[in-house]
Amino acid sequence: MVTRLSLLSLVKVEKLVINERSNALHDSLTGLPNRKYLMDSLRQHVNAGLPFSLLLIDLNRFKQVNDALGHYYGDLLLIEVAKNVSEHLPDDAQLFRLGGDEFAIIVTQIELALVKHTIKAIHLALEKAFCIESYDLLVGASVGVSHFPSHASEIGQLLQQADIAMYSSKKLATLYTIYDPSLESNAAEKMKISSSLKRAIERQEFELWYQPIINLRNKSLYGVEALIRWPRTDGSYTPPNVFIHIAEQTTLINQITDWVMQQVAKDIEYFETIGLSICIHLNLSAKDLQDPNLVNKSISLVNGNHTSQKIMFEITESAMMTNVEQAKDAMAQITAAGGTFSIDDFGTGYSSLELLRDLPVTQIKIDGSFINSIHHSDADLAIVKSVIFLSQHLKCNVVAEGVENSATATLLTSLGCDLAQGYYYSKPIPISSFANYIQEQQSVSAVANQNSF
Repeated sequence: MVTRLSLLSLVKVEKLVINERSNALHDSLTGLPNRKYLMDSLRQHVNAGLPFSLLLIDLNRFKQVNDALGHYYGDLLLIEVAKNVSEHLPDDAQLFRLGGDEFAIIVTQIELALVKHTIKAIHLALEKAFCIESYDLLVGASVGVSHFPSHASEIGQLLQQADIAMYSSKKLATLYTIYDPSLESNAAEKMKISSSLKRAIERQEFELWYQPIINLRNKSLYGVEALIRWPRTDGSYTPPNVFIHIAEQTTLINQITDWVMQQVAKDIEYFETIGLSICIHLNLSAKDLQDPNLVNKSISLVNGNHTSQKIMFEITESAMMTNVEQAKDAMAQITAAGGTFSIDDFGTGYSSLELLRDLPVTQIKIDGSFINSIHHSDADLAIVKSVIFLSQHLKCNVVAEGVENSATATLLTSLGCDLAQGYYYSKPIPISSFANYIQEQQSVSAVANQNSF
């Protein structure tokens, strides 16, 4: 005979089992169904044989928030994101949290118009800044989509395809990307380039070219930016925007930066022999700023330079934001040793003016996307004017990138811009051609001086 006490115990045990099962299937932070729940749901949908879409979501700018403010604010932001997206989703869509800032949605639709309705709801949910205590935080989303059964009939493949599409969306900065087999061929091509890149580093197949930077006040050569080139066997070159992006996804970028620094050290001596006293710029990536050996390598380059050439390290806003404190510390140590810093592609990243004020920066480079349209875009002209004004008050000089004609150069000079680089002055050239470039510039200056009398 079952007693009342034993019945109560059975009820408690049953509740515990239910709670444990619920905990095992739900995310402890947001309360959303978790990865295990997603896998179970996918199995059920596949077994049912009814078409559906899988959406994978990765938050944009979340890492910057997490690194700048810490995990406490990052967690609060994730809770609000989960709540807001859930509230905006249509009834035929279910949201899951996979971990970190990754989410997934199962939509019982495959028609593009209906799937786009769900995607629109995601972006609408993230449209406004989230007020987290004293901070207004803005995030976006990259969305990748795969369909069952038209894209795949197996769960693992379906997830992989949605993941490939999501990374394509992030790379191209699109609202969403629907899986296509061509995306996988691109992934295979990346693997091929990555493998070739590793061999190229071992064999030192690269070349370092230099693009002149001109002083707008007197039209003299202020400095050069070191730009890596990877020659092919047919005499052409692999575009830097292709292989640098792949290198940045691995530690290969650190090895490339090591080679660049070694080559710059050699080329410094050459510039000295042809009578130049200039500033040599070299680029550092986000991965470089995370490299524990960066400070020692940079200081070695700076201290090993016994010529009249100066050294400037260029970093982007987004690279600094990857790990703010680490970037600050590395920049401070390198600056103390005599290195200088320039913020590259200014206006395209997410750094705050407060961060800009606190960093040891002596130069700001305005991204060419603003320079190209200053003659016919009032907004871009206003931005350029504002950056020049800001730079002057921060006691930084300012470089305009992407100058392609004399009208742009004249306008920038009238606005008080200090320096400029672009095809109007010169394309990047190999160091072997630099002596000829200097002679040509001197000839042009001599003719200009004669005509002025």
